[in-house]
Amino acid sequence: MKINTNVSALTAARNLGTVQDAIAKSSEKLSSGFRINHASDDAAGLGIANTLRSDIAAYTQASRNADQANSVYNIAEGAASSVQTMLQRMKELATQAASDSVDSNARTRINQEFTQLQSEIDRTVNTVKFQGNALLNGGFGATVNASSTVLAAGTGAYGVQLNGAAAGSFTLSEAANVASLTNGSVTQTLAVTSAANQTLNFSQFGISVSTNKDVGAATLAGNITVGASVGTFLVGASGSYTSNDVLTINGTSLDLRTSTLGIGSSAVDTLANAQTALSALDTAIGDVNTALGVIGAGQSRITNAINNVKTTILNYSAAESTIRDVDMATEMVTYQKNQILAQAGTAMLAQANQSGQGILKLFQ
Repeated sequence: MKINTNVSALTAARNLGTVQDAIAKSSEKLSSGFRINHASDDAAGLGIANTLRSDIAAYTQASRNADQANSVYNIAEGAASSVQTMLQRMKELATQAASDSVDSNARTRINQEFTQLQSEIDRTVNTVKFQGNALLNGGFGATVNASSTVLAAGTGAYGVQLNGAAAGSFTLSEAANVASLTNGSVTQTLAVTSAANQTLNFSQFGISVSTNKDVGAATLAGNITVGASVGTFLVGASGSYTSNDVLTINGTSLDLRTSTLGIGSSAVDTLANAQTALSALDTAIGDVNTALGVIGAGQSRITNAINNVKTTILNYSAAESTIRDVDMATEMVTYQKNQILAQAGTAMLAQANQSGQGILKLFQ
């Protein structure tokens, strides 16, 4: 019998400490709802769960991207339908003017409305945008061709930004501190401040040119080529970020400018011109119908992509939950068991601490 080392008490204390640690872990799991609160709980599981969580966040954003892409299509569809309505009215006017039941004065009045509708189509096409990107002028997703000579060394320009620019070629020139940009038919001029960094915003074309402080010592000159446009929507997060996760739309398939539709120079001021305009309008209406078909097909695909992404988010969330979340019922059973063991351990520790009392009787 010994009193310096109470092995029974030490054993009881060790067991009680182990049980109390288990109770603390159970409390943490029950209060947080997570089975894994620290890497030590399940290092491999934590790594898998974190990967799933990042994928869920990416897919959630991809779902929002798809919703916004659908909004883009909806806006484009509304504007294209308006263009179609105007073309139908123009055809009605051309049909009226193509008959000798009206005289030249009547044709003049008819032509006035016809011309106004031409202008309204172009205005609609040039102003329908989403986040600064024009949707129906053939420039959706357009980029500046890297071979544009305006970006060559010594021109004084170091950057070109697009804000709804249509695909095409533009020429930039400068003389007497006045910069000019033209597409061959329309020209816009802006004043240039010598020896100063500045941005020349050619708003008529949706093109901005950034110049450096040496612009006064160089001549702004060269062409700007706005390349073939392709709108890109990232609607997935599988890792194939440049192919399978991307849906694209060819911006040139949504070019509804009157010049592209072939009715930019049409008129109904004479019977012959009205007859010619009717043929052009038939083609234009067909082109708009084709664009609406492209939009409709895109909407259908985006809708299916949204459903697929949301299903993926659901399944990934379930997989992460299986790894990371705690089974509350099972953990509560463990917690109650350890609570009882803690009570028993406390009682046994008290008994072990009293064992030395028996040795005192040897001294009586």
